[in-house]
Amino acid sequence: MRRAGKDLMLGVGTPVLMVYGGATDGYTSAQSVRTGLDSGAAVEVLAFPFTFAYHALEHGIYGVVHIVDFFFFPFYGAAEVHPYGPEIKPLDFYQGTWFDKQSDKSGTDAESGEMVPSR
Repeated sequence: MRRAGKDLMLGVGTPVLMVYGGATDGYTSAQSVRTGLDSGAAVEVLAFPFTFAYHALEHGIYGVVHIVDFFFFPFYGAAEVHPYGPEIKPLDFYQGTWFDKQSDKSGTDAESGEMVPSR
């Protein structure tokens, strides 16, 4: 149920996540472009529309994945019912939601994009 709830919440919230995630991640990337090119604010301003579009598309794809995954929740539920079945965890694109447990530490690092092993 945690996975289905997270999928539904993030799937419905995809338009908001696209704008918010695109803006925050795009701004950070535009700052990185400015720093990497060792230039001024004009480069940051010129880079922002491109970085915003890229990250908005990225968050849109994550939202579509959550929507598609939501329709598989009956199968995940059936797998988890078995006493020796797997523990079904929510997808790890977004961490720290109401549906994530503290023990769900494995996943993707938000800053580097690298996989983080479970502890």
